[in-house]
Amino acid sequence: MVFEQFATWVVDALGLTGAPRAAVHFWVYDTLKILALLVAVIFGVGYLRTYFPPEKIRDYLSGKRAITGYVLAALLGIVSPFCSCSTIPIFLGMVGAGLPFGVTMTFLAVSPMINEAALVVLPGVVGFELTALYAVSGITIGMTSGFVLNKAGLDRYIKEFDFGNSDVDVDEPTHRERARQAYVEAKDIITDIVPYVVVGVGIGAVIHGFVPQTIVTEYLSGPLGVFGAVAVGVPIYTNILGVIPVVESLIGKGLPVGTGLAFMMSVAALSLPQFMILKKVMKKELIASFAVTVASGIVVIGLLFNLLL
Repeated sequence: MVFEQFATWVVDALGLTGAPRAAVHFWVYDTLKILALLVAVIFGVGYLRTYFPPEKIRDYLSGKRAITGYVLAALLGIVSPFCSCSTIPIFLGMVGAGLPFGVTMTFLAVSPMINEAALVVLPGVVGFELTALYAVSGITIGMTSGFVLNKAGLDRYIKEFDFGNSDVDVDEPTHRERARQAYVEAKDIITDIVPYVVVGVGIGAVIHGFVPQTIVTEYLSGPLGVFGAVAVGVPIYTNILGVIPVVESLIGKGLPVGTGLAFMMSVAALSLPQFMILKKVMKKELIASFAVTVASGIVVIGLLFNLLL
């Protein structure tokens, strides 16, 4: 593969051997691979998204059975932007467009945790079977969280917020306009994500090249590992593509798969900056309930994966 050949050329040119060679090769190869996937996938999905503004989604979901709404919200979350804070403007638009509370909360939980680019990258890290399990688990956590929060009547903690007029008629964009919109969105998202990818791959490279396997297996693989992974993951703000290389290296060093996936889910789905933005539209009771519900689902999935795999 071109990227692997280039990474090999770089480490050969630098005359690296041993752990430094392994770390730099990992860093160069994974960075190029992830960024190449980003460019292709984000533009393609961004173009498709121009056909599904929040108002059209609202109209399509109106009158649907509850389970249909939850499933569609989860699927829409997969093809949404790539981190929790870029998801929130779409979430606000969905609330303003009048979508049911449980459906919007499902979208908010699933969107940062699973996206199409991650589903392309993950098979190379954990294999196709675990990638499928990860996707199903994320959708299950999102739908369960939306259902529980809705049944608990927590929609009363949505704040009054000026969402603007969501019913303004606009002309249907041309294909050129759609492509331009997708290009602008892809450029903005990639610009935002590149630092996280580079830093994330860099951390993964250090773990891959320099961290002894015994440290991971001895200190991070205990029965409390999943709880610790979620507790550590929540304060960290990045997107899932930035944390995948870190998890890849940790699993390669012996970290249980469930613990690694729980860390990845918690970093992507829950973050302090996300909660600060959500304060615009949610009261603290709803933010806390959302965080506890999603985190509990992630812990259960992590423990289950460790038990079964």
